[in-house]
Amino acid sequence: MIGTFAFVTTLLIQPQMNQVEFQVQNRGSFVFTLDRTAAPNTCAHFQSLVEQKVYNGMLWHRKVNNFVLQTGDPDSKSMLPEEARRLPGENGGTSGLGENTFGKPIPFEKSPMSHLKGTLGIALESPGDNSGSSHFFINLADNKRLDGKYVAFAKVTEGWDVIEKCQRGDLILSAKMK
Repeated sequence: MIGTFAFVTTLLIQPQMNQVEFQVQNRGSFVFTLDRTAAPNTCAHFQSLVEQKVYNGMLWHRKVNNFVLQTGDPDSKSMLPEEARRLPGENGGTSGLGENTFGKPIPFEKSPMSHLKGTLGIALESPGDNSGSSHFFINLADNKRLDGKYVAFAKVTEGWDVIEKCQRGDLILSAKMK
């Protein structure tokens, strides 16, 4: 009960900034807009992670062409981009990355947003479970089969060309609320 109260209190006192900018080394920057109507708790959680600078220094640890680009493993901060590129893993990932998260998991939140090209979703251990934390993905194509199973919470509004250039192992220099 105390944890729920603290989470709700955090939601109420956080400023309602809706745009997030990611700067990727040698690629450029892109912006996405949080949809607080579709997924208010997920957006508040994500904003908190950005404000804590969780994503600064992380690598994009997974890319599956025509599917997703993914980050969120804090262990990637201790790996150099070239090292990550030399260590391909399963399902488009990087060997040794993709298992750890930052922070406590948040409850699953059913979102009315569809997983269309350019939307962002929270990665989960299993569809619809309460394991969402720091891992998220950008849909590189329409992935409606993920609807109702993974929380869609934002949409890319600027810099799609940067996302298309991103590769597994690319370094996120910074993430900030705009």
